[in-house]
Amino acid sequence: MSAPGNGSVCAVVVTFNRKQLLRGCVQSLRRQTRPLDEIVIVNNHSTDGTEELLAREFGDLPRIDLAENLGGAGGFHEGMKWAYEHGYEWIWVMDDDIEAYPTTLAAMLEYGDVSNFIHLRREGADGIHALESIWDASACQPVPYGYDISFQDSDRLWISVQFGNFEGALINRAVVNKIGYPDGRFFISGDDTIYGFLASFHTNVLYARQVGFRRMLSLPKANTRLSLYLLIRNRFLAREHLLSRGVHVLNKAFWFHTLTVFGWALKDSVRGLGPGWMLKVGAVIQGLRDGIRGRYGRPPWIKA
Repeated sequence: MSAPGNGSVCAVVVTFNRKQLLRGCVQSLRRQTRPLDEIVIVNNHSTDGTEELLAREFGDLPRIDLAENLGGAGGFHEGMKWAYEHGYEWIWVMDDDIEAYPTTLAAMLEYGDVSNFIHLRREGADGIHALESIWDASACQPVPYGYDISFQDSDRLWISVQFGNFEGALINRAVVNKIGYPDGRFFISGDDTIYGFLASFHTNVLYARQVGFRRMLSLPKANTRLSLYLLIRNRFLAREHLLSRGVHVLNKAFWFHTLTVFGWALKDSVRGLGPGWMLKVGAVIQGLRDGIRGRYGRPPWIKA
């Protein structure tokens, strides 16, 4: 692999206890028609034999073994930091359940003259995963359309957006120069969205029509204890980032949206009184409490 520098690309893959998916992800990166200059694996304190798999099958790749579970957000923070400090111009970020098609990197680099933050669309077993959204500042979150509205009845190749998605985004080091690394305090969920929003102040955050990835896991059909907790708590952290950029967030509107979602999450938790419903209720309440107190990072019940 060539030395870092002008035009160099380092893929950052964050993994946690999904070694079989990780194998497919790395293999897809090694099949790129435009070869990568480096692939670094961020092992987020896996306990399923991931270290042994990496040593046996991918021993030539640099690896960051985290001493504790920092979540996807912490993993991307550490991985992007490594790639940036090693001098790579482009940093290609993804989770372990993403596989890139062979021409994906080459296609993304073709947009390098108009954007420093590039997305291609992705698909899964249930079709193309639509990402296009519109920001609701007082809700402190993007609201998805449900389909990629700009590509319907249009021949446009790309649009400019105000969100990020770390399931395959290609990010130039110029973005890191401006806004730093992803905020690991999100733990999971929202770190990429906000990172793209912050980047949009400095570059076209590009979302292209072309499908370049396949998500190997289906989207979850039900909310978990963790997802409900983060749904509430991370809204407060998103607000912090919006306010830091001078975005006018109406306090009354923020609380109206937050308490509306809080009520919905409580109702979702007790629906059918399914397994673990009491833990879900507790997580929703804990999420609100921790958001108000500014307690971020790993949720309290998840061990390091």
